[in-house]
Amino acid sequence: MLRPWLIGIAILIVATIVLAFCYSDDIRQAQTNRRALKQNAPKGRNAGGQISAANLQGQLTAFVPPWHNQQNPDAITGATPVAVSFSEAIGIVSPSIVGIKTTGPTEQTGSGIIVHPMGYILTNQHVVRDAKNIYVTVTVDQLVKIYSAEIIEIRPEIDLAMIRLLGTGGRKFKPAPLGDSGNLLAGQQVVAIGSPFGLSQSASAGIISNTDRTLTAGDKIFNGLIQTDAAINPGSSGGALVNKNAEVIGINTAIYSSTMSFSGIGFAVPINQAQRVFEPFIKTSESPLAEGLNPQPVKANLNGLANAPIGGANVKMVAGSQGAPSKPCWLGVDIYPTNDIVAREFNVPFHGGVLVNRVFSNSPAGLAELQRGDVLFRIDGKRIKNQDMLWSYLAAKKSGEQVELTVFRNGQKKTAIAILEPEPANVHMLLSPPPLSPAAANTMPIEEISWLAVDIWPIDYQKSGLDPKITGVFVGEVEGIAAIEAGLQTGDVITRVNGMQVKDIQSFKDIITTVDPSKGVVLDIIRQNRPYYITIHPANRNLGAWQ
Repeated sequence: MLRPWLIGIAILIVATIVLAFCYSDDIRQAQTNRRALKQNAPKGRNAGGQISAANLQGQLTAFVPPWHNQQNPDAITGATPVAVSFSEAIGIVSPSIVGIKTTGPTEQTGSGIIVHPMGYILTNQHVVRDAKNIYVTVTVDQLVKIYSAEIIEIRPEIDLAMIRLLGTGGRKFKPAPLGDSGNLLAGQQVVAIGSPFGLSQSASAGIISNTDRTLTAGDKIFNGLIQTDAAINPGSSGGALVNKNAEVIGINTAIYSSTMSFSGIGFAVPINQAQRVFEPFIKTSESPLAEGLNPQPVKANLNGLANAPIGGANVKMVAGSQGAPSKPCWLGVDIYPTNDIVAREFNVPFHGGVLVNRVFSNSPAGLAELQRGDVLFRIDGKRIKNQDMLWSYLAAKKSGEQVELTVFRNGQKKTAIAILEPEPANVHMLLSPPPLSPAAANTMPIEEISWLAVDIWPIDYQKSGLDPKITGVFVGEVEGIAAIEAGLQTGDVITRVNGMQVKDIQSFKDIITTVDPSKGVVLDIIRQNRPYYITIHPANRNLGAWQ
């Protein structure tokens, strides 16, 4: 009978033979390197007879088992952690990130991205909105310089603006490399660069949390935003969201927070949206870190920069140009994203499409007899899943072209033909909301609706200026989490709930008590004399207010 220690010795011998066989080539290579080191030893010795560190580093190659330095996979996910350094990316992009300060009715501070050697800078529209003077802080050859700037073009519908430096004396600036925001994945590591709280060229790392977020800010809806947990704070607006290849993939725009400080949720406008509308003003090069790419300049068309058209608020239908900038097309609708709740309440048997919120009279859509409440889901036979797809398709069209629109209306499919027209000169007047009358400012709220957590008032037609034919209830204080997240505001007038007409406070209470909030609710509202749809997503009846 074999003794245990003999069995152990036998196992060790077998293991040694197996390892020697598997790594014999590596061992022989290590021995060869040692012999070469001995032969060259005199050349590498210093005055004290010692081998220099440089020679050791260049000549000595030790045998390193393959498991050495290997990171262990996560016990739960099985993923192997990878350390990513953004030092090179920050060094490449930071010189192209500027600080912005404005004066006027309100002073603003923000950031911007140089996108053309002639000093064209991409930033957020809300940073330079209503600015009387714009001052830009630029780092040039490690020297900080301040220039005045002017607004070239604004696009409030995506909260972006293009400004140009003045008094540069012909100096050329370094534009930031731009990437492709169409190939992003949740979990990708990114870094946000900007001037939070006036601290210029500050960088913070994080990941992409979501690639297609919708954000409601006031009466505006922004779609297709990048969500990130890289720290974005006041002053970061207009800064760059950068990938590991030193490419700008987004423009930092907003945060989700009740304290105006970063709480782990930030949003950036995808760079592809910016390139689509500001193509004539962009001239940059590929990043030196871009995989498999040789740096080559991207062509830009600078014809007629001074006469480039300025877009209006909430204009979703614009046409890009390959040559000189042309006047955007005008379809004449204001649209709203669809979801499961909208599909259910508007009797649409599929997911996707866009909900028509407003149709302007005598516009292409108006002449094609589109109606508010239509769900547009095909154009020229091509399926439209969201607003960006519709926008992208129309961007390639020209004024005068004919398009076939397919909509769902009251559960039935209908087709209409529209002929695109140039954007009207008074588009700002059409799309800018008129001043809100201080209706019911001194009226006490009648009652708070429990699960919705809003105060309601009767309509004061004399103060509000609303048409007496409009029935509904005024919204007072909004405290419910679901209502706040949906964008419901004080002063809104609720006219319908899930398609049911609200005649007065009692009818509103009767309708609300029959609604199951766990399935979501569609509110038809009037805000500043303009109609809107608001979707309140599923919530519990006991959902409380913000604390």
